[in-house]
Amino acid sequence: MPAPLLAIETATDVCGVALMEDARVTATLTLARPRRHAEQLVSLIRDALRYGGLEAGALGAVAVSMGPGSYTGLRIGVSTAKGLALAVGAQLVGVPTLEALAATALPAADPGDVVCAAFNARREEVYAAAFRVGADAGLTPLAETTALPTGDLPTWLPVQTAGRLWLVGEGAPAAAEALAPTWGARLRALPPDAYPPDAAAVARLGHDRLARGETEDVGAFEPFYLKAFVARRNTRSAFERLPF
Repeated sequence: MPAPLLAIETATDVCGVALMEDARVTATLTLARPRRHAEQLVSLIRDALRYGGLEAGALGAVAVSMGPGSYTGLRIGVSTAKGLALAVGAQLVGVPTLEALAATALPAADPGDVVCAAFNARREEVYAAAFRVGADAGLTPLAETTALPTGDLPTWLPVQTAGRLWLVGEGAPAAAEALAPTWGARLRALPPDAYPPDAAAVARLGHDRLARGETEDVGAFEPFYLKAFVARRNTRSAFERLPF
């Protein structure tokens, strides 16, 4: 019987935790409030373990959404996952964020369809990745994870000969505008609020990766940022920022 797995999702505004036992997700907690990850993630982990009736030491693996995504969110999620894995001697599994997001669309998609997961990046760009849905409802990479202007999406993801295109994620509305002229009636954009990033998807993909022996070196593992972090400079003086 495999040891329990804990999954963490913090790559976007969603902060989520899921617990998997015996290849089944038994608890999932989600907080959809921006910039609360640092305050709430550890509490969510504690609650998930409590709901599962487990101590942290019972965990055999920790799976974490590894990016791309929010620089701060990824740092919080990955550092917490590494610290927990080290503390309890669990294995660490990195799960590509866009693959986990694409997996949330699988209940709607059919074999042969394409799922494109997208969410907003800086400067009117999107992070995007595309996958083909297999006969076993698995995902096979079709277009490499990238960051690009929405207007370049049709070149990055040419029309396929068969199947529909499902768009999922907060970048889906902008991606739909760009891809509709080429995909036409075969395009389906899923409502971002109904298909948010999901720690349960991270748990399932993490479980599959763990079974294939795809684990990370806890000490060396870093988030997959894809784009370099650029700090914002405040153009107002300290005097102008005073509250009066």
